Amino acid sequence: MENKDIDTIDRRMIKLLSQDGRMPAKEIAKKLDVSAPTVHTRLGSLIKRGVLKVAGLVDTFKVKDTLTAIIAIRVDDNGKMGDVIDQLMEFENIHWAVAVTGRYDIFAEVIVTEGIEWMFKFYEEQMSQIDGISHAESFMVTNTRRKWTCLPPKIKGWIDE
Repeated sequence: MENKDIDTIDRRMIKLLSQDGRMPAKEIAKKLDVSAPTVHTRLGSLIKRGVLKVAGLVDTFKVKDTLTAIIAIRVDDNGKMGDVIDQLMEFENIHWAVAVTGRYDIFAEVIVTEGIEWMFKFYEEQMSQIDGISHAESFMVTNTRRKWTCLPPKIKGWIDE
């Protein structure tokens, strides 16, 4: 995985867009004391290099029948962690999956749109297909602060293109 170098202006622009992804380039330019074309060029470069993605976010706590869960996973062989993460990311309701240090090896965030019963079905039909998982534990998120979520691209229960 290659790290992408960004400078102070890029960082400040990303911070502004994190606060308001619809902020006009003219307003960003004014706040950063640069020209609007500079903002457009830098924004295009950040997106092209995979450093930034501008997306619509949702507060799952404000959408009926939408729940968030965290799954903590242990793998039976650390050499399989990357494969397990890749397989998790193929599931339509997985928002993100990351390798972590500590008691578990992987955390994954799941957006649930079909009720809590869906979690059993998910474990039985999907998680059971992943080779290398020795233990998984679910945690339903019951409250949060400032938790805006980008929906997984193939999530059920939302309008498809």
